[in-house]
Amino acid sequence: MTTSYQKLKLLPEPAWKLNREVERLSRIQQGKGLSAMTAAAAAAGGSASQIRDASKFTDEHKREQDRLKHNVDKLNTDFSRQQKRCELVLAKLEAQRHTLIKTGNTADGLIEEGLASAFLTFCLYPRFLCSPEDALFCAHFVKLMHKMKVPGFSTIELIDGVVNAITGSLYAITEDEAGNAAIFLNELWKSTNLWRYDNDSFASELKGMPGSRLSKAYSQEKNIGDHSMTDGITHDDYKMIFSQWHLKIGSAAVGCLNSSEYIHTRCALIVLSRIVLVYPTQPKVGDKLLDILATLQADESRPDIRATAQGYASQLSKARDEGMWKEENIAVTKARQEKELMKLEERKKKLAEQDEAMRKETEKINREIGDGRDYNRRGGGRDDVRGRPWSGNQGPPLNNAAPVFIPRGGAPPRELHSGPPRRDGHDHGRDRRDDAWERDRGVVHGPNRHHDSDRYDNRRHGDDSSPRRKRSHSPEPGEDTGREKRFKSAARGSDRASRPERRTRSGRN
Repeated sequence: MTTSYQKLKLLPEPAWKLNREVERLSRIQQGKGLSAMTAAAAAAGGSASQIRDASKFTDEHKREQDRLKHNVDKLNTDFSRQQKRCELVLAKLEAQRHTLIKTGNTADGLIEEGLASAFLTFCLYPRFLCSPEDALFCAHFVKLMHKMKVPGFSTIELIDGVVNAITGSLYAITEDEAGNAAIFLNELWKSTNLWRYDNDSFASELKGMPGSRLSKAYSQEKNIGDHSMTDGITHDDYKMIFSQWHLKIGSAAVGCLNSSEYIHTRCALIVLSRIVLVYPTQPKVGDKLLDILATLQADESRPDIRATAQGYASQLSKARDEGMWKEENIAVTKARQEKELMKLEERKKKLAEQDEAMRKETEKINREIGDGRDYNRRGGGRDDVRGRPWSGNQGPPLNNAAPVFIPRGGAPPRELHSGPPRRDGHDHGRDRRDDAWERDRGVVHGPNRHHDSDRYDNRRHGDDSSPRRKRSHSPEPGEDTGREKRFKSAARGSDRASRPERRTRSGRN
């Protein structure tokens, strides 16, 4: 079963993953890609049998392949059934969208007062706090209701109620509930940000739709004209409402972060960390959050809060640098970037000064604990044991008494040695090196240990009293060669064997 990558991506995710494993087993069965599998097994440190089994299609592989194919077929069948069910539900909602909300004002296209609050209280809020899946479902259901243009469904009033509910519940929810609420708010705030900062999106997705209309009480509360009840709000009206939502979330977050209660601070950090890619977008709130986070990062009494605050501060700074603070003034942005650049240059300068100070301190310590010699001089300076200057940056030899070879042409001097040890494990050059060191020091052990120079002078003057190595020479006339000597020795041995045995005085052999 060979399926291309593009076709696999059309399947549900579990089926796509299983199908990829089926493809791998099929390649083993067909003998494709065996070299890569063998190399991977060898790189993992497998034995010879494991490396062979990695490229061999066994019965176990066959059973695994059949099981995966069966699961893929079941998942594909279930996915098709779910798709048909989803299309059926969407078609039913589309057919009944005019009767989903039954109030006295829906016929006139007006928004019933308190409808958004009741929908949030009895339908959304109890569910999106349960689990991340429920939070995502609630957010997508709200978007679906808005997209279907359900009469009487005010998206603006519903978002206002969600902001009020979440900001108020930050002081009374658990950490898991805070994470679920943040998922729900993050999904809604994506569309909210898009309508605020993109005029085309506002015109195509919100303007003139039932979701943009307001009830009479809400329009009077926000000081918006009567056009919001019949035609919907304008972009300027929406900007004003969005700023209020933004400030309300920021005020609640700042209050929780400044709270002495651990759970308040913890829940606020969880919510803010989940929505960092969509909130905040106004620099006033962002700067205030960064100031409070700096205080939390210095708190030694709560290490988990400190670590979470450090992580969120880095994420918030990154979002700001990437242009997430959309309402920040261009001049302010430029001034902040210049200030950060100056801080970076100062940091580099400080690091360079510290490096220079460390170098000077190291040189000072070397002068104090060293032997007073300057090994960094080039030429000029004695300081070889024999009175010869060191060249370049080379220091003294490890053994000051060792013989040093100084080649011509300015090459650096080096110690003389007899090379690496032989293969038999014995260092045959050790005696020669010891002799060289002793000669260099002028030490003579015993009468037979002479300097090479003395031996040379004695030979020049005819004094050959020093021991010399015996050299081979050609035989003189009449002198037996080595071969003749061996024959004579063998003959003497045979004569000795042929003689009768002599008896001792006692008659014994």
